[in-house]
Amino acid sequence: MNYDSTTGFDKLCDTILGINGNIQSVSIINKHGRAVEYKIQGSTNFQAPEQKNEMFFMQCALTISMGRDFDEDFGEIGYIHTNRKNLSMFSFPLFDNIILVTSKAAIGPISLARKISVIIKRHRLQHLAAFEKNIQQDSAESIIQLRA
Repeated sequence: MNYDSTTGFDKLCDTILGINGNIQSVSIINKHGRAVEYKIQGSTNFQAPEQKNEMFFMQCALTISMGRDFDEDFGEIGYIHTNRKNLSMFSFPLFDNIILVTSKAAIGPISLARKISVIIKRHRLQHLAAFEKNIQQDSAESIIQLRA
């Protein structure tokens, strides 16, 4: 079984969107700021981000990347929250990717961030369990091949 790191991103985005009707979009971007998955509230189809959004994604990726330089001193980043006049934005690191959530500004940011964090943590644990299972299967197959 070959486990793909993007497995479950579609479901993860849907789960986060389902937390609260005030959430406008969920994007999963790679470390270079490119969208891997992008979902908008109420939309069932993947919609490619506009060029303006791509620049915004790159900024988020850079912010998380630069913040990781201080992980040893201050601990890992849980999330980064940006509050603007018309919306709130949350960036959550997930392995080599970043989950970017935008919501209406009139939402309680700490409560929302905690709910999103729980979902991301659950996804991370499922990913690690699947990865571990894959490693164990590969090891078992290698041992069998060595004995043969």
